[in-house]
Amino acid sequence: FDVAMQFTVFTSILDQTLRRAVAAEMLRVVKRDGLIAWYDYFVPSPMNSDVRPVSKSEIHQLFPGCRISLRRVTLAPPIVRLLASRAWWACELLGTVPLLRTHYLGLIQKRC
Repeated sequence: FDVAMQFTVFTSILDQTLRRAVAAEMLRVVKRDGLIAWYDYFVPSPMNSDVRPVSKSEIHQLFPGCRISLRRVTLAPPIVRLLASRAWWACELLGTVPLLRTHYLGLIQKRC
């Protein structure tokens, strides 16, 4: 494939061995110089013990030898749920604060 995508998948995989296997399979099916689109969160979810965040360093460990570009995006969902129906403009404003962003959006490029 030219591109493989994962959106909030790895945070639902609690077993580290399975995470590594999924990452390895993504790399296997992507062509030489292919891309993996990544969107997942990196902060803990205190209300949900069935998920585990994925740190930037873990992403680098899961995809060794790859070119990885990550951006912090997405205003923390609890803040959005609290404010969106009353003051969408506040969500837009707070979304510009990197500290309040909870997800990584990125590209992982397989290298030859």
